[in-house]
Amino acid sequence: MSPTEGIPQVVAAPKARSAEAPETLDEAVAQKVVAQVKHYFSDANLNHDPFMRKGVSENDGWVRFTTLIRFNKLRQILGAPLNPKVVEDPNKQAIAKPVRSPPIPQKFVELLAKTVKAGVSEDDAVEVNETAIRRKDAFMTSDAWFSRTVHAKGLPYGEERVGETDDLTAFFAQHGDVALLRLRRNPRTKAFKGNVLVEYATAEQAEAVAKMEDLSFEGHKLELAMLSAYHDEKLAAGDYMHPELHKPGETYKTYEEWCIATGRTPPSAQLDNRTGNRAASKTNSKTVEKKEFVVIPGMLAKFSGVEGETSIKDLKKALSVAGDVKFVDYEAGASEGIVRFKEAVAAQAIETHAEGLAVEDSSVVLKLAAVDEDTEKAFYERAKAASEKSEARSAQNSNGKRSGGRGGGNGQHRTKRFRK
Repeated sequence: MSPTEGIPQVVAAPKARSAEAPETLDEAVAQKVVAQVKHYFSDANLNHDPFMRKGVSENDGWVRFTTLIRFNKLRQILGAPLNPKVVEDPNKQAIAKPVRSPPIPQKFVELLAKTVKAGVSEDDAVEVNETAIRRKDAFMTSDAWFSRTVHAKGLPYGEERVGETDDLTAFFAQHGDVALLRLRRNPRTKAFKGNVLVEYATAEQAEAVAKMEDLSFEGHKLELAMLSAYHDEKLAAGDYMHPELHKPGETYKTYEEWCIATGRTPPSAQLDNRTGNRAASKTNSKTVEKKEFVVIPGMLAKFSGVEGETSIKDLKKALSVAGDVKFVDYEAGASEGIVRFKEAVAAQAIETHAEGLAVEDSSVVLKLAAVDEDTEKAFYERAKAASEKSEARSAQNSNGKRSGGRGGGNGQHRTKRFRK
């Protein structure tokens, strides 16, 4: 993931993009390819990229070029056909377009391998063979990024033009070595919030930028602060802490818990305001308390790109790379479905896995996208109905056992089993 990759980028496809790979790349383009690939294996990237982190933890650390070629950033540089996840409209706005990715010509895989192999030297932190690349040293997760990250706000909310993330990276790189730049987005709509997180190579560089009072980007004055200071300010104010602001090692309230703690109506109560909370119901003189059906925003994501005989088990395994999966809503033969994570990590999963999630032992790559409000409401209504039906069935079965059902009563239908 490059300094600006790992988020839903607005990608403008070149006017001419051939399906035929050139024999070689000019020197400038080749250098970009090698730098991009090296960045995928850098500490800064791996701290925030579960997909690549999983890759370097398997197969003795070797990641195949057939995997790397899936990333749109590399395809852009190489001039290969793009994953058509977003297109550009006349007003320079990003439009989600969930269509199936075209197969990448093998020639581009070979070109990538040849270019990287020629560009990696003995002094580099990675090593290459004919088909794959790996780090020389094992990756160890670090929390140091938090202390060298700047939070910047002041850009227009919801306005994002094509290539803006690259421009922002170049802008902040004037003041230090940018290791990673992430755009903050509305977890529901994915609109750019006008805030960015800029991780520098050192804490000293980050602190120097955070102290700048007159820094502006294209006429917009930026409000700068160290992420640690911004985090503490929001925590002291009792604001909800979005996952991308979490301090490593700390625990935080879920959105549902935060709403309850601050006296706000939690989303689950808003959804259930038609019927209210049913405290309990009696079954055969025993009180059975109804379980509260909790709805937490940000747990759902849509996935597309399914093909062939992909099982729910395979889907769940692939989606688990992005977060702990609670439920996969998918009908056999469909090309898309909905995943419900155990925590509100959907927005982060969509940002981190913009290149897609590979289904093991297949060519299927799942594309994650946000669900709209109507889809989310319909999903939880179905889930709530299924939960209530399951509870009712459990209560009925329990009642039946107590009142002479199978295995109970006068024992007339009981089957005795004897050991031989």
